[in-house]
Amino acid sequence: MAMPLNRWAEVLLLGLARIAMGVQFQAVGALGPLLVGPLVPDYAMLGSLIGAYSLAGVALALPAGWLLARFGDTRILLGGLLLMTLGGVVLALAPSGAPPGGIWVAMLGRLVSGGGSALLTVACTKRVLDRFSGRSLAPAMGVLLAAWPAGIGLALVALPAFGTDWRLGLAASAALCAIGLPALWWGLPAGGALQPGRLPARPMRHEWLPLLAIGGLWATYNAGFAVVLGFVPAFLVASGETPQSAGIIASFVGWAILPLLPFGGALVERLGRPLWACGLCIAGTGLALLALLAGAPAMATLIVFGLLSAPPASLIMAMLGRVLAPESRAFGVGVHYTMFYAGMALLPPVAGQLRDLTGAPGAPILAAVGFLALAILCLAAVGRLTRPNRPDGAAGATAAARPAR
Repeated sequence: MAMPLNRWAEVLLLGLARIAMGVQFQAVGALGPLLVGPLVPDYAMLGSLIGAYSLAGVALALPAGWLLARFGDTRILLGGLLLMTLGGVVLALAPSGAPPGGIWVAMLGRLVSGGGSALLTVACTKRVLDRFSGRSLAPAMGVLLAAWPAGIGLALVALPAFGTDWRLGLAASAALCAIGLPALWWGLPAGGALQPGRLPARPMRHEWLPLLAIGGLWATYNAGFAVVLGFVPAFLVASGETPQSAGIIASFVGWAILPLLPFGGALVERLGRPLWACGLCIAGTGLALLALLAGAPAMATLIVFGLLSAPPASLIMAMLGRVLAPESRAFGVGVHYTMFYAGMALLPPVAGQLRDLTGAPGAPILAAVGFLALAILCLAAVGRLTRPNRPDGAAGATAAARPAR
């Protein structure tokens, strides 16, 4: 039986689980140069293996609310970590050899672990929303959001240290998920199930277009970030770095985002013009990547990329909360995460395909710049669709301004 903990201790435990998720997500990218050949035939398939982690979320995002209602959030958290552990073990044990080799076994492992991560993401978010409100909600959610890039940075530093033994690196990422199981079982009390039989209300007609625009913004913004993390190590290796030094340099993206991720968005909102600030930050990340391709110092440009990537995360999530009424928020968040997982599953393989077609190590990074450009277009659509409701440019209308159902 779980020992009672205060709510901040619970957030720290959830953060540890999210760190494990970040390590597991980034494991394929961190070990990418070692996987091409023994496990995957080319960089397009490497991109597919990266994207497969998010593919299961497309199917699980919408029914996740029903699963939480049926089984409670603690059981879903533990089930998600268990699936992440099992999928990670399958990936680490996938047979190598000539194509197709073990690629389909590896893909199965990524799908299983990715499905677990989707359950973990939804359950962690629900848990924090249940335990925090008012001024304490933003920093608590910021801690939760910061854990994922911390795991990504940890993967980029630690996993290449296993040398050429890529199986050991993959197994280590699965072991980290397994460690979280007893910690959450001991530390979290059983979460109460939601009211059974109740389905979340669908968004109202005027909410759909802003919801889809924000979903497209979140998907393309995160896809650009994921492609950078997945392909920058290979780009640096092609530029003359060793796999170990390439991982360390690329890890600065994850470390640089941490200082501003919990509070950067809230600070920008206090200064006003959050949509403009979000657009400038996204544009700045694209310019940093172009500078990297032009030969600018890799560490400096990646630090700038990471710093500018931080404020848009909480700003975009704040937009989502503003365009959805409370009664339609559960279904709307499901739609939002469905679009997110679809983008994360489909766009990284495009970047890998460009790498194979052109033979240029920088082609995936150029694709990431394109995804960020699409994110700016989606942001412009959000501003256009929400302008009548919020003349100051902030996203969405307040619930009080909405017509009654």
